[in-house]
Amino acid sequence: MTNCLICNKEEKVEFLDNYKLQFKEDENYFKKAKLYRCDDCDFSFVNPMPSLETLDYFYKNIYSSKKRPPYWATEDYEDQKVHYLEDKNLSYLLYLTTLIDFKKIKTVFDFGCSNGDLGHALKIKFSQLDLFCSESDLHCEKILKERGYKNFENLNNINQKFDLIIVTHALEHITDVNYIFKKFNDLLNLNGYIFFEVPNCPKEYWNGRPYDGLHLLYYTKKSFEKLADIHGLDFINFSFSAHSFENDRNYQIEDLKSVTQNNVSFFKLKSLIKKLLPKKITRDLKDYKKGKKTRDKAKLDWFANNTGDNCYIRGILKKSLDKI
Repeated sequence: MTNCLICNKEEKVEFLDNYKLQFKEDENYFKKAKLYRCDDCDFSFVNPMPSLETLDYFYKNIYSSKKRPPYWATEDYEDQKVHYLEDKNLSYLLYLTTLIDFKKIKTVFDFGCSNGDLGHALKIKFSQLDLFCSESDLHCEKILKERGYKNFENLNNINQKFDLIIVTHALEHITDVNYIFKKFNDLLNLNGYIFFEVPNCPKEYWNGRPYDGLHLLYYTKKSFEKLADIHGLDFINFSFSAHSFENDRNYQIEDLKSVTQNNVSFFKLKSLIKKLLPKKITRDLKDYKKGKKTRDKAKLDWFANNTGDNCYIRGILKKSLDKI
């Protein structure tokens, strides 16, 4: 048996399934992985967990390699710099500015921030912000520096505190969530906030999933309620967001079709076509697609239908005086 990685109890943990990989070559790093679920925390996790050394090598050399770059890294650098205007980031911006008084926010730490779109958008709106991050992806180095981020390679090297910690789609890639939340708590100023978003993975999530997306931890609303209680944090807001589980399944199936066994992806083909086509044509295509998405009601529901069947969950936690 194994213990839950949140509550540390063993009696409510059950075997869930074998780990499903998208790429065959990843078996070298996750070949022994299985999935377990704690019924008390409604929380699932990989066991045995790959070693930190294995994960460090994997994320630096395989996950973000030339064979498998992030989608935005296949685009022109000038195009990358406007991704902060995508629907997702505008949704984050609206959510945060509705619930947090940014006149009181001076320092922002974005954990696993990728190319720093959200912090960049916040900085444009609130010029007083100082941006910090922890991001190891080499694809992001240039754009983070240009956007004024100070990048910490190791959480243990940080010797200051922050008013807001952002962690979107990073908590599912870590091995020890209690360690990370303890560090976040140490790094937060009093009355500071943590904004998170992760995939939503209740029991019904596991039915018919094509693959596991190289995630190690799988959360639900109950999981975060447990974490907040353990680490003395208050919930300011909790929300479901994005499209349904069914739509997410369909996306994963299409994604599998677009990637061959030798990892020649749709993104590489897209990049090649962009290089061959005149820039005016690619801009016109982009404008057309943007207009089409805006007119599509399903797109408007993408981050707003707020039901339990949504594939993402997000929330804001606060470090309050009375819990110190």
